[in-house]
Parts: sequence; C-alpha cells; structure tokens
Amino acid sequence: MQAFTPFPKNISRNALTRLRDDLTRRESVLQTIVRRFEAQYNVSLESFEARLAQGQGQEHPDWEDSIEWRNALDELKQANLMKRVLEWLLRSNPH
Repeated sequence: MQAFTPFPKNISRNALTRLRDDLTRRESVLQTIVRRFEAQYNVSLESFEARLAQGQGQEHPDWEDSIEWRNALDELKQANLMKRVLEWLLRSNPH
C-alpha cells in the first residue's frame, strides 16, 4: 500500500486543479495557432522549414511564421508535460 504525502501547506489541491485547467486552455490556444499555420501553408512545419532552407518563400513573413509555429509546438509539448505532472500529483494524493 502506498503512503500519501500531503501537499505543502501553501499548495492546495484546488490550486493544482486550477493550474491544470489553465494549462488545458493554453494547450487549446497553442493548438489553434498550429492549425492556423498548417491551414495557411498546407504543409507540416518540417516541410515548410525545408522549403525555406532551400530558398523558397519569402524571408518576411515566412521565417517569422516558422519561428512562431516552432515556438507554439514547443510550448504545446511543455504545457502537455506540465499538465501530465499535475494530473499525476492530483491522482497520487486524493485528499
């Protein structure tokens, strides 16, 4: 049987739940950004960056879009990881 360690006094279950919910909303915004770029360019980020590396496309705004697209994907991965950690914490401490 696993023993449960209570959350530190300044961290409540409610606070963790709010953080998880905030991350869910953040994921939704980031997914919208990614889908917008996918629809705008009709390719994956990797294909888009490969075309830019070959000199196809415009330096402005295409390179800026690729940076924003890449950042959105990176932030989406980070938000997903943080949300999974919060969910694990919430499951592992039911009190």
